[in-house]
Amino acid sequence: MKVLFTGVALLASLMMQAGSFTIHVTARGFGENVVSLYRYDDPFTMRTVLVARNLLGPDGKAMLAAEVEGTIEVQLRIGNRIADLFVRDGQVLHVEPRMLNTPNSMNGTTRMGLDFTAIDPLDVNALTTDVNERIDAFIAEDLATDQAAGMQVVDIQRKDGAEKPDSAARPPTLFVTPILSEAQLDTFEMKLRRFYAEVEDPWFGHYLDHSIAGLRLGPQVNERKIFDTYLKGKAVDYDDPEYVRLLRNLFANGLQQVGRYHGDSLLMLAEQENVKGLQQLFQRNDFLRDDDRLAELVMMDQLYLNHAGRFVAPHHAEGILRNLSMGSRFDEHQKIAANMLWDLTTMRVGSKLPDVRLEDERGQPVELNDLMTGPVCIMVTAGWCTYCAPELAGLAQLNTEYPGVVKTIVISLDRSLEDFNACKKTAPKNDIVWLHALAEQDLREQWRLRNLPVFYLLNDDMLARSPAPAPSQGLGALFLHAKVNAENKDRIKVWDE
Repeated sequence: MKVLFTGVALLASLMMQAGSFTIHVTARGFGENVVSLYRYDDPFTMRTVLVARNLLGPDGKAMLAAEVEGTIEVQLRIGNRIADLFVRDGQVLHVEPRMLNTPNSMNGTTRMGLDFTAIDPLDVNALTTDVNERIDAFIAEDLATDQAAGMQVVDIQRKDGAEKPDSAARPPTLFVTPILSEAQLDTFEMKLRRFYAEVEDPWFGHYLDHSIAGLRLGPQVNERKIFDTYLKGKAVDYDDPEYVRLLRNLFANGLQQVGRYHGDSLLMLAEQENVKGLQQLFQRNDFLRDDDRLAELVMMDQLYLNHAGRFVAPHHAEGILRNLSMGSRFDEHQKIAANMLWDLTTMRVGSKLPDVRLEDERGQPVELNDLMTGPVCIMVTAGWCTYCAPELAGLAQLNTEYPGVVKTIVISLDRSLEDFNACKKTAPKNDIVWLHALAEQDLREQWRLRNLPVFYLLNDDMLARSPAPAPSQGLGALFLHAKVNAENKDRIKVWDE
């Protein structure tokens, strides 16, 4: 049996016994590339942690093995292409990655397809793929739609004097009959549960529940019914992204509501970084009143999602998350809060540049810190990035125009040293330092890269502009600033105001 799986973002952790798993990869057409496996540390921040790495042989094969606790989602990466799958204790998977007809993305998240060979129909990957295909087909057939929009169609038709609604002429995403959506959802849920009735997998049962709950979310949703059915009195599923999606939809305006009705108290408690007092404000929401764990989780997630909002100052939100990362009585919250804090503060101005593995054009390892003295400009690029070439030319021109003022370093994310050297060979010739990232995904993760090219300005190894503008967007003015201050002996740092 062969099951197609294109990498849906799913995650679960229910069976908590620790064990090991093995993945046999056969990746033809990817060359002798590095294949890596990352786990998602939590479904709120989706921070990735490397768990296994190997090199594809000349036959395109490699084996990955690691320890696992419960059922978790992992990311398989070959070069700059990724796919998601599940692993659990004792599992042996045979996967065949394949290229999709998609161009390289600037953020390093180009998807690849995965074919699972000789897979058990009750394997978690087969089950989740199947249920997602059924849900996608249900939505595509226009059986779950917006009831409010349907009411608008009815109102328009009545105003037009139509005697009967013409369903053939309606917009493709709207129902004329506003109750049809709920009725069809009920029928679809009944069919789904009947189809999977003999699947005795508790983790999949929870995932199925939360997937169905997600279909019922919308502008006219009965939030009380959703909460009572899927959340009330039930354990928090920290590792299930469908649960997280449900939670975030139900409490999307949680911080806004607290700010609207208890603004003064919110401001005072946030300034004090008073975790307990702030949680009590959130627990004035009836859904959270009797559940300290859920209330704290919603509170921290709202501070994370609304970090740049107007209700709580960013540094106070970070202080509260810091307190939770060190002092929450729920171990899961300590880890999630620490990841949230890391996500919000890494690569911030005034912070130290995280260490990454780099090499020069000869393949010799290079310590970036050894090069970081005085004003420094770093550009991250790749040979396949067509958008990067004009900015690289602009950077070279600035380096020539302001010689010796700013040390300029270009870091390439090319797949191989050969590709890196080919890119370097076509670049403008000057005293720019060129380096190659040995593990481009690690660099992306540590430096929080979301696109290419990206520029950073530093004083020694401390970030002064993160990110800095590209040459086409004003980087030259900052080079000029560095030149003006170069002879001012009283000025130790530049770009620090």
